[in-house]
Amino acid sequence: MGTATETLQEQQQPEQPPKEERSTRRLLIFLLILLGLTAIALLGLLLWLLRPEAAATPGAEAGYPIQVVATIYGYGETPEETVTWPLGATFDSEGNVWIANTGRGRVEQYTSDGGYIRTVGEEPGTGKLSAPYGLTVDPSMGRVYVADPPNRKVQIYDAASGGYVGHFPADSQDLSVFGPDGFTPYDVEVAEGRIVVSSNDGLYIFDTEGRVVARWGASTKKGEALRGGEVGMFNFPDSMTVDPVTGRVYVADTLNRRVVALGSEGRWLWVSGTPDVNEKITSFWQLPRGIEVGEDGNLYVIDTFRADSEGMGTGHVVVLSPEGRLLSEFGRAGTADGSFNFPEQLAAGPDGLWALADRENNRVVIFRLVAPYPEVDDIYADRYPKTFQELSGEMVTPAPMPSPTETG
Repeated sequence: MGTATETLQEQQQPEQPPKEERSTRRLLIFLLILLGLTAIALLGLLLWLLRPEAAATPGAEAGYPIQVVATIYGYGETPEETVTWPLGATFDSEGNVWIANTGRGRVEQYTSDGGYIRTVGEEPGTGKLSAPYGLTVDPSMGRVYVADPPNRKVQIYDAASGGYVGHFPADSQDLSVFGPDGFTPYDVEVAEGRIVVSSNDGLYIFDTEGRVVARWGASTKKGEALRGGEVGMFNFPDSMTVDPVTGRVYVADTLNRRVVALGSEGRWLWVSGTPDVNEKITSFWQLPRGIEVGEDGNLYVIDTFRADSEGMGTGHVVVLSPEGRLLSEFGRAGTADGSFNFPEQLAAGPDGLWALADRENNRVVIFRLVAPYPEVDDIYADRYPKTFQELSGEMVTPAPMPSPTETG
């Protein structure tokens, strides 16, 4: 009985292939898997080789330190929604950028990546801007100060709402303090609770009520022009900046083709550059129109006429040490991203961001600077030490006077 059962079970079991045949089958399966993996790898390699060339990040190539983050052309496609002839830019404490859309007669606020927030100074009536130039945001007062040269005023707006607040100079201000050229504001900065404004012939310091408490420039003489190229005088200073650490004031003295460093009380520290001689440029500077202190404490100057197609070793951006030593040049001329065409004022913001009013390209460029900066390679570089003058500090213009509100 047991033998019959065992015989039946043996008959029901499937016939097993020989041992050699099983080994051959396993080898074929392994080879098929290996072939499949190889095919997948070869396909991946083929796709990688046939990939499209990645677009180069503007300004990211080796040696060129400008890396574009955003480019602001406006908030829409119609002509009225675009940026035209921007002359100024600044950041607020939130990292938003405010731009002087000069050709459109208004100021606009954007996020640092180019998102539109609001328009200021466009509504007809009191506070309507004409052709805004330099501007700054005072976070302590929550105000935006805008230099409006045709209106001969600094217009003031609420930084949160954009609503009109008032203007400088105060209506009660005696305008004779501004001399024969009158008050034509180009740039505005806030320093130690004072508002510093550049005009045709110098810097005017206002208290918060809009009254002039000091003037840095040539002594006021009735009937005489106050503009000039002597030490202690200015000639259409388009831009200035205040070092928040040292209190120094740096000025782009545009038509004198020079950069001036002043102490916090108006003492002249050094002058880089010289006015024209017999209507010929002798200065290292061609046309300085923008100036800013970076997080590194160095001075960044926009020389509008210093155009260069390569922009590495020379170009629109000139870097100086606080003592006036020439450190670097870069910034190519052109219309492509990372290039500039008649650049104007420059602003440093939080997180290493910069903003530049790129006038003839009708845009504002937001960018970062990537170290190391190129060494100077400029045909005019030998002029720099010849036109640099360190001053002993005896040239002192009046320090700001206390205002009635401060003296009680």
